[in-house]
Amino acid sequence: MRQLVFCLLLLPATAAIASDVNGDDDRSLLLEQAIINVLENNPTLKASGYESRAAAARIRNAGLTPALRASIDFENFGGSGVLDGTDVLESTLSLSKVLELGGKARLRTDVARKEALVLGNEQDAERLDILAETAKRFVQVVSDQHRVAIAEKALALTQHTRDVVSQRVRAGKSASAELRRAKITLARAELKFHHAQHALETSRLKLATMWGETRPGFSSAKADLYAIARPEPFDSLVERLDNNPDLVRFATEKRLTETRTQLARSRNKANIEITGGVRHFNFTDDTGLVVSLGIPFGNRSRAAPKIEEAELLDLRNPYDREQRRLELYSTLFEVHREITHEVDAVTAFYDSIIPLAEEALRDHEKGYAAGRYSLLELNVAQRTLLDSQLELLSAAANYHRYRIEIDRLTGAGLSTGANP
Repeated sequence: MRQLVFCLLLLPATAAIASDVNGDDDRSLLLEQAIINVLENNPTLKASGYESRAAAARIRNAGLTPALRASIDFENFGGSGVLDGTDVLESTLSLSKVLELGGKARLRTDVARKEALVLGNEQDAERLDILAETAKRFVQVVSDQHRVAIAEKALALTQHTRDVVSQRVRAGKSASAELRRAKITLARAELKFHHAQHALETSRLKLATMWGETRPGFSSAKADLYAIARPEPFDSLVERLDNNPDLVRFATEKRLTETRTQLARSRNKANIEITGGVRHFNFTDDTGLVVSLGIPFGNRSRAAPKIEEAELLDLRNPYDREQRRLELYSTLFEVHREITHEVDAVTAFYDSIIPLAEEALRDHEKGYAAGRYSLLELNVAQRTLLDSQLELLSAAANYHRYRIEIDRLTGAGLSTGANP
């Protein structure tokens, strides 16, 4: 349930699912379905489930106290004189138990539990990275679909130009050299079209491998790549930066180091070993009870280095967290500036650059047919429009990639999930 909540919260902030750019197809893929496929079938996420179970086993193991130890001793036999043979053999059967003082078992269990929480934080970060990568690959598929469409339009445009040039050459209005140049341009357009198709095949496969498929089970990805909006103010995003899994992990690690320090200090209190048993005297065939108590010395001096290590690591934690937060802050600032630029770029291409390029191309097409423009000038007008369309596509795709990165940096959705 927690993963599904995160999935649904991630969707609105990435590639907006609004319209079908490839027509109606039962095998078309939405970003929502791609995310669900990953959550259900990604090998790395499946492996993390076993890691969690292993962590649970470590918690159970940490709570175990030292086991009872049974021993049997034989004395006074096989020697010389009266000790020859087994006449004065003494045999002792005993049980011993180490009593841990200072709450060591409880502290070990607490350490194992907090280590499991740290593991959960790491898995959250890993899950977020995987879902962000899935969304980026989804955007790449949609972008490559548009590139194929643009390459196909370019191919049709150059074919039309070649036909027009061919007619002019037959009519004696253009030199045959222009027809050769038109054919070269057409051949290059065909190569670019095939390259765009191959790139789309690759991006579809790379997306499908995120959920373990080597043969994509979808025909196209559905998204309105040009549905963009102004990003939130930078200060609002900074307020959510503490939801980043890396920073959440530092808070958990702080509690972990504190518990490890307590465990290290508990070693100041020596454990006591109690042994009790029955001794049999072979010479008289009598028995007696034996009891012993063992207490080690030097515990404080032996525990001191461990205590010092734990305390120093505890003091280091806030500085590590602050350094990581500064890194995330600078990255968020950079990404926010980039996404703002991409919004401005998409607006400029939509509102002015592409309409002007289309108008210029229409003028050059009419002018070339009338002999006012050369083939070179017509080709430049065509290239200007096609390059503008590709730049618009690139800006729109970059917008969604930056949007995904902002979600990843701010830990979008993770703060709403229940703790494991």
